[in-house]
Amino acid sequence: MSDYRDVTPQQHPQFETAKEVFRYIINYLRHPVEKIKALPDWSWTVLLITLIVISMASGVLTGLVPPNFFRIMGGIVISPIVGVVTTFIGALFIYYYFQVYEKRTCSLRKIFTLILFANIPFFVFQIASELVPPITLVGFAFTALLLAVGLTDNFQMEKRRSIRLVTILFAIVFILWLWNRIDISRLERLG
Repeated sequence: MSDYRDVTPQQHPQFETAKEVFRYIINYLRHPVEKIKALPDWSWTVLLITLIVISMASGVLTGLVPPNFFRIMGGIVISPIVGVVTTFIGALFIYYYFQVYEKRTCSLRKIFTLILFANIPFFVFQIASELVPPITLVGFAFTALLLAVGLTDNFQMEKRRSIRLVTILFAIVFILWLWNRIDISRLERLG
């Protein structure tokens, strides 16, 4: 039996990964265009947890402006689900776009990573959407710009084609947003 015990600090890989993610997001917020050009190579688990945390934080903060208990709870429960589903659908859309129109296969995980980080401005601007509804479109415009840069630099897509694809996606989001605003105004008039 030894009289010595190991007193070196234990390194927890999950803690180190969380610190790496946090540092990357802080740097991303400082330099989004630079960081979207060189995406991190994270596992699916890290990507999903990151997306869930970011969408949950955005949803909760959205529920606080102005404060509303049900919107806060929706931010905790619904926002992460919507965030994961929409990011995955967007990633699949671009994945199959590459296969059909670009005649090549790209990493679904890398596309998912691009969409996750491109969506961060949308999540940030979404916080004030209850006070100023069109600000959602401003957030998505930033998302679209970052997506175009990311597609061009990470997937060597022609700039013209990436701008065209992102413009189509923005137009779809704009139409859906407008339709939603019309439905909300109809409901307000009825109620």
